[in-house]
Amino acid sequence: MGLSQRAIKELRGLRQKKLRQAQGRFIIEGARLVTEALQSLADIEQVLLSPEFARSASGHDIESLALARGVNPESVTTTQADQLADTRHPQGVFAVVKTPPLDHQDDQPPRTPILILDGIADPGNLGTLLRTADWFSVPTVWVSSSSADALNPKVVRAGMGAHFHIPILRQLDISVLADTIFDTGVVLVGAVMDGKPLDQVEVKDDRWALVIGSEAHGLSPYWKERLHEAVTIPGNGQAESLNAAVAAGIILHYFCG
Repeated sequence: MGLSQRAIKELRGLRQKKLRQAQGRFIIEGARLVTEALQSLADIEQVLLSPEFARSASGHDIESLALARGVNPESVTTTQADQLADTRHPQGVFAVVKTPPLDHQDDQPPRTPILILDGIADPGNLGTLLRTADWFSVPTVWVSSSSADALNPKVVRAGMGAHFHIPILRQLDISVLADTIFDTGVVLVGAVMDGKPLDQVEVKDDRWALVIGSEAHGLSPYWKERLHEAVTIPGNGQAESLNAAVAAGIILHYFCG
């Protein structure tokens, strides 16, 4: 039978940042993302299945996971699934998730190491950076307010479940948070074009924070003035620079390996 058109309209509105923020929730789609959310500690409000997806093996698996979490899956028509989708070829499975406290600051010092993402404008890049942090088990990620919205559907898809795995994910004016680490013995490392070669930079244990700046402009003066170490990934080719997510992956592998 499906949901009411009013309910569908409200859910479609969650594509917009201002409505996600106002309602404190966001929508995800796709079997993998919904499964990741259900298997995590995410606060799931709704699980929505099209008739075709509900009849599939994946549909039965997700229904079982949802029921185990105390969420009764609801039906949407094929047309409604198409209306809700933010992808070209929707699978017909969605979940509505309550927004974690992205702007909350803990009273305790942040868990290290920390990945700081400043001015990452491209949603795909931001999502990939979150996925990379998840891969290397970085427990704390700070995203600047000048970056793409961390809950943008493209960011969430590119994150491949990272939003549900990273213990501390914050998005706000990160200079407010950064002030809390400068006097705690955390080594602040920034990726730049003209710094020290990566293999000449050492960090002790996990007491470090890595800053990755804007794809177009690099690190802001705020961060350049505060770095303990400016690091560069040496290359032999003709490319002007590395993609921000690729650079972060290389540095995190070096520091976390």
